[in-house]
Amino acid sequence: MMTGSVGARWSMWLILLAALVGMLLLNWPGHMSVDSVLALREGRFGVRETWNPAIFGWLLGIQDSLRPGGSLMTVLNGLLLFGSWMALPALRPRTTWLAPLLALGVVALPQVMIYPGIVWKDVLFAVATLAGFVTLALGVRDRAEAPPWIALTLAALLFAVAGLLRQNGLLLALPAALALGWSCSHRGWGRSLSLALGWIVSVAVLTLILSAVARPQGIGAPDDAGGRGIRILQTYDLVAAAALQPDRPTPRLDRASPEVSDYLRRNATRLYSPERVDVMAADPWLDEHMPELTREVIQAEWLDLVMGDPELYLRGRLLAFQQVVATPQIDRCLPVHVGIMGPEKALSDLGIRARANVHDGRIYNYATWFFETPAMSHLAYAMIVLAVFVALMFRRDPADLVIAGLMVGALGFAASFFAISIACDYRYLYVLDLAAITGALYLAIDPRLRHR
Repeated sequence: MMTGSVGARWSMWLILLAALVGMLLLNWPGHMSVDSVLALREGRFGVRETWNPAIFGWLLGIQDSLRPGGSLMTVLNGLLLFGSWMALPALRPRTTWLAPLLALGVVALPQVMIYPGIVWKDVLFAVATLAGFVTLALGVRDRAEAPPWIALTLAALLFAVAGLLRQNGLLLALPAALALGWSCSHRGWGRSLSLALGWIVSVAVLTLILSAVARPQGIGAPDDAGGRGIRILQTYDLVAAAALQPDRPTPRLDRASPEVSDYLRRNATRLYSPERVDVMAADPWLDEHMPELTREVIQAEWLDLVMGDPELYLRGRLLAFQQVVATPQIDRCLPVHVGIMGPEKALSDLGIRARANVHDGRIYNYATWFFETPAMSHLAYAMIVLAVFVALMFRRDPADLVIAGLMVGALGFAASFFAISIACDYRYLYVLDLAAITGALYLAIDPRLRHR
């Protein structure tokens, strides 16, 4: 096999560039689900009506002002994803022919050819995170030079955006900072730790600035989307506990609203599904009467469950976690979305028509070829992530440490869903799949397991 080849590098670039163009042509002008449509409406009209992250609506509003709809978001997704992969050969002194061969295979995956065309916050979060790690790796690749501030600043900005798109996404900034410090340890641990600390503080500062900028102007009350999400999660855990152990007492709920407490206890088996919270959320009686229980009451009862019966709480959490990580019935976990759908009024306000045409059907049919296979299995990608991490720990070049940080961060992000999962949608762990693909491409570029 020819190694160190300029031809291999150019072949990889051409394959990825062709895949970017193909992805845009295949999905143009993009796919939008209910979440996407509502977020776009928030961005265009500067309102706050859902518990989507405010920055997602803000970013959609910016691109909508340039070209109405969500099409430019698919361009941004594609540029961040394929641009990051095209930058990987710059991290190594040579490129082997394994890299273009692997690239030729991975571009056929739905996660690569379809997902960037979907206007989802989870997709933007994943590609922004990936771009952040690759930018950081580019900054530290040369041991002889200090990391350039432009790379550190751009990486910090990408991590701040990612962290606002998914609150638990800020977890990935920690392994990024540790990798940054480790990769610069040859300059002295004092300087490297100061650099890592300063960088993660900059991520926090940019996060605060962007959260203020992204919030629609003129709203007096604080944004309580996070609080509403916590209330839903805690209620879901209480319903899970009631379904698993119907005779468990709930004294705080009983005192606050005996009627609601009794309804939850009697109907818990029907209301609870480890796959998703939607069954509970769609119950009309519960929707009408649940406000009788204040946020404080629900939180106190939830804390009693966690502290008083941790085994029961963990059983419920494990059931939900298994669904999001293993997706045992993937077609019930929204593995892919094509077309445009949303509330009629929101679509009308935006001047967008619902779309489900023959072309969309063909795209979805293509994606189904990968369902129930390792190609769409988070567990399979987690194994790849672990293997890549072990391999990079043998070599430990500066850029290797940052890519290894991506592997650790992706696994930590996935693990965090043990505590917060309320639905099994495949997109939630999309970043894990991308981390695995990125790590595999990076190793294929230069598979040697020794220092340069």
